[in-house]
Amino acid sequence: MKNFICDIRFLVLMIAAACCFQATAQGNTYRNIDDAINSPSIRDSKVRNAVVEYQAGLVNDLVRDYNVNLIRNGEVVAITIPADLFFEANATELSDKADDILYKIAQFLRVPGFYHAALAMYHDNTGSPQYCKELTDKRIKSITDWFGIYTKSRQYISSFSFGDKNPILENNSMNNRRMNRRLVIYLIPDNVMIDNAKRNQLNKRY
Repeated sequence: MKNFICDIRFLVLMIAAACCFQATAQGNTYRNIDDAINSPSIRDSKVRNAVVEYQAGLVNDLVRDYNVNLIRNGEVVAITIPADLFFEANATELSDKADDILYKIAQFLRVPGFYHAALAMYHDNTGSPQYCKELTDKRIKSITDWFGIYTKSRQYISSFSFGDKNPILENNSMNNRRMNRRLVIYLIPDNVMIDNAKRNQLNKRY
């Protein structure tokens, strides 16, 4: 009986370890997307100003090709891209044109620790909530895998799937539903950028 209990405890520990490994391997080291976006915080005002200036320059560079805005008081860049540009209807494999759309963003993740990225995938309310969630789960995995290959910085990427939750528009027209099917990429300052800002070495070029 004691051996049986020990075996059960060992099995539970192994399952827990496997779950922890899977979560780490997928890059979701944050409890939720808000934690990812808000970490690490920048408390020094001089450092914060340097980061905000740098991020504003990045927005100016990206705004010609993407829907971009600044959040967290200008410290974080948020890039919103319709999912239709990556995926055919109901598909979970990236289309041929995905490379061109994502490649410019990927270059900013090639310096490990300069940014960490939070990737969030959303859908409209076409289909059941379970279907929408499963679809965005698979789509965000395809996007995350792509960034892992092209940036070699997989450990600095967190991914989140929301199904039909958090629509930005009412799902009452084809255009609105298209806007709700979206990928949002958050470029969040990480330790290398913050350290460079502290040393006044945060270059204006990317």
